[in-house]
Amino acid sequence: MSANVTVYCLEKVTDYFEFERLCHDLMVLEGYTTIEPLGGFSDKGRDAMHRNAAVGQTTIFAYSVREDWRTKLAEDAAKIKKHNHPCDQMIFITTANFTASERDEAVDAINQKYDWRLELYGLERLRVLLDTRYPQLKTRYPGIFPPSLLAGQLQDTISAHLFISYAKADTALAEWLTRKLTAAGYLVWCERFNLLGGEVYPENVDEALKQRAFRVIALYSQASLNDPEVMRQRALALNISSERHNDFLIPLDVDGITSARLDRATRELVFIPFKNWATGLQQLLTKLAAIHCPQPLPQGPTIAAQTFLERDVLSDQAETLVSNCLPIKKIPSLIHCFKSQRGIPAAAAEELKLTWPYRGVDPQILLSFQQPPEFVAAAYQISLADSYPWQTLSTIHGIKSRHLVSEIIKRSLMAKCYQYGLQQCPETRIYYFPSGLLEKDRLRFIHLDGSKSHVNAVGQRKLWRPSGAIRYRYHLAPVFSVAQNLFDDFVVLVYLRVHLTDMAGQVLSRQSAISRRKHLCGGWWNKQWLDRLLAVCQYFGEDGQIVIGEVPDEQLVISASPLCLNAPQGINEKMLGHLLRERADTFSFEEDEAANEE
Repeated sequence: MSANVTVYCLEKVTDYFEFERLCHDLMVLEGYTTIEPLGGFSDKGRDAMHRNAAVGQTTIFAYSVREDWRTKLAEDAAKIKKHNHPCDQMIFITTANFTASERDEAVDAINQKYDWRLELYGLERLRVLLDTRYPQLKTRYPGIFPPSLLAGQLQDTISAHLFISYAKADTALAEWLTRKLTAAGYLVWCERFNLLGGEVYPENVDEALKQRAFRVIALYSQASLNDPEVMRQRALALNISSERHNDFLIPLDVDGITSARLDRATRELVFIPFKNWATGLQQLLTKLAAIHCPQPLPQGPTIAAQTFLERDVLSDQAETLVSNCLPIKKIPSLIHCFKSQRGIPAAAAEELKLTWPYRGVDPQILLSFQQPPEFVAAAYQISLADSYPWQTLSTIHGIKSRHLVSEIIKRSLMAKCYQYGLQQCPETRIYYFPSGLLEKDRLRFIHLDGSKSHVNAVGQRKLWRPSGAIRYRYHLAPVFSVAQNLFDDFVVLVYLRVHLTDMAGQVLSRQSAISRRKHLCGGWWNKQWLDRLLAVCQYFGEDGQIVIGEVPDEQLVISASPLCLNAPQGINEKMLGHLLRERADTFSFEEDEAANEE
């Protein structure tokens, strides 16, 4: 038998369907969270696929247990090409072992022949992932990894725990650190969480440190130096370090503790500074990776998230979830190519796009869904040169057709903002509702249940300061983007921002804006954001649609109603009573100082 149990089991795989499932799960853990399994005997070279709408990238996965992996790779790639499957990256997972030169040859060959990026997972790479990062995954596949063979291997996870030693005054940091490390896949012992990661906090701490802990993470602070139990735990950890000749104790400097208050052995340790928790965490994660600390919790993020929720927080009653996605009902089938005899100077191009949304290839070649207005055509001597059915073309004038469509849709919405009276901030470039555009600066809208209401598009608030209250003004600012292959080929994503100024209308500095945004939006929860989202979308729409363009065949039609999803379970908010009370105590939900009378 192979010296490594994992390698032996992978080499002996006979159940291909189980291997497929193992690969699917492994790829989810590697970051392909929306992978779509497609395997079977007629998969046309694809065992699974993944679309990353954010970057417009399609990844195709192919798995193999054949010894002639290179032949199988070539066969699958040829099938993918033959059936014209969209592909930017191919991931090939095999139980075969290959050399570095074989790997490089395969990567270069796929790239040169198909212009795809190839990523290979061979036997040794699978072993590393399954033994060090996701060892618990093997327990889900007893047909590949018999429990009798894994018993000795999985026993090693008993000594994979990180023990956090801290004083009561540092509880907040200890809790935050426990959740972060758990989410990263580590097993953590923290007295505050009795069942986090699936095991109870050890009754005998000394025995746990000596026999079952991988490392001790010690939070050094002024308060901890006066805690006898914490000091005892650290002393024991230092003794274990000395016996094992390793860095068993990992010290964190919480509040800039002076070396004069430390004993000689502790002063020689290399502390990780934790005045800034974010940077401290990154250094700690780097340290844990360097010492190969096991990460046996593939479900770590879920476990960490559950610590925020109480029991029975889920309800069996279905719930409607409102997204920030606007479905696109109609996209013109043609992209028109126009030629300008005079050419459009760069200084005039951006302003012109607010009247007529187009993409310029150069000053003379212009691409758009719609004909330009007559005064624009006359001013720049613009005439129609050609029209392209973008759905059947991969590129138009060297630009990927789908990217071109996304860009023109976004420019069309920016032009809509301008045409409906929004103003653009010269610094941030976002469009916002100016004062006086709407009656009483209010956006009126209809709730999902049909009731009518309104929100302030512009308002003013008062921020308390010891030197005196500071007044500031805010303006709602919608930001639009276009996503591909999210619910549909194209959808519009709506994000709400706030444009902040002083009472004279001057844009606030970055630092001032951050503090005022926290003050303003700290009390805006799901309902407040949803109301504003509905109000903004309905403002641009007529009869439930946002229509851009005059000629029917050239019109871009977008729904003014966000896409709604149905969840089979909801949140039982009665179980969150204390959280809601804490929320209400923290934020007063103060109204805008502008009068609310009708």
